[in-house]
Amino acid sequence: MTETFVHIAMRKYLKKEGWTLVAGEYPGGSDDELFVLSIMDPTVAKDNSPDPRRHSEGEIIPDLFAYKNGLMLVIEAKPKYDVGDREKLKDLFINKIGLMQKALRKFCGDHHLLREVDLSNLTYIPVLAFGNEQYKVFPEETGFAHIYVKSLKECKMIYFGENGPSEI
Repeated sequence: MTETFVHIAMRKYLKKEGWTLVAGEYPGGSDDELFVLSIMDPTVAKDNSPDPRRHSEGEIIPDLFAYKNGLMLVIEAKPKYDVGDREKLKDLFINKIGLMQKALRKFCGDHHLLREVDLSNLTYIPVLAFGNEQYKVFPEETGFAHIYVKSLKECKMIYFGENGPSEI
């Protein structure tokens, strides 16, 4: 299973489940469906490119943002469970949540997305998506979710809440 396969499967699954895909980027940086949402601290945008705010040190581009009923999924996807992606999301949610919220509000305004949604009152959920043909539940810390990709037509999302794992 490739990273592109996981991306395609999770997008199909989320759309089927009623999620609105907000922003994203396929592996390799090309996406004909969504715009890319880049999260960065403008104080570290110091390179010499013609548009340094687009090429900043410390820039984070999550693989996918998806919205439904007051929830915003922030997703990183790989062919297999990836501890590095987990740590990336953890750092984003612990140290850069304000930058992410600000970037999302600006992004949605610029692209005329989620106009009816109160963006200041969302619940953000970090999500790891990966290939998992047996739907083996990987333990995770409270507040995270996993999208298990079995095939292009079969996926399952599990949220790890305070009362244990449950499907979203």
